[in-house]
Amino acid sequence: MKPHYFIGIKIPSAISEKLDEERRSWNMQSHKRQTPPQDMHITLLFIGEDVYDEIGRAEKLLSSIKQPPFSLAVDGIKAFGNPSTPRIIYASLENSEELQGLQRQVLESLEPLQIRPDPKEFIPHITLASKWAGGAPGEPQFSIGKMQFEVTEFSLFQIAPKENPRYRKIANYVLEKDVE
Repeated sequence: MKPHYFIGIKIPSAISEKLDEERRSWNMQSHKRQTPPQDMHITLLFIGEDVYDEIGRAEKLLSSIKQPPFSLAVDGIKAFGNPSTPRIIYASLENSEELQGLQRQVLESLEPLQIRPDPKEFIPHITLASKWAGGAPGEPQFSIGKMQFEVTEFSLFQIAPKENPRYRKIANYVLEKDVE
């Protein structure tokens, strides 16, 4: 199987550790996989397999993105899928024009390539648990304290499913303070 890739924002370790601590307090057994703190991230664009051998070009094109650092805030817990048997439990983020702008720039920078973005609406989130484990359906009631962090960079990641950490940075892009 060829490697898969995505572009994302790694969550700072102080925040990912806090998210993990909160999640452990829920004693969650409803999902098979819980995202380890070192793998917590926000996906800006899932690329998947590099079918057209364009990852090197993508790496260069992403370096053209210019944006200043910005703040993000975790504002709650939500789920994707059926509310009583959700596929994914995630930390939701407050609306952010800066994050939306960064994601748009990622898409625009890769337009010359054959890489096609996921057609689903961009819903910024941090996956905490995935893969419903079964059992009696119910409405999960999880809560989380508000957390804020600075986004100072984004990265191109390769997915290594059998390794730990599972997501390896292959290129990193620092957001510059002097950009408007």
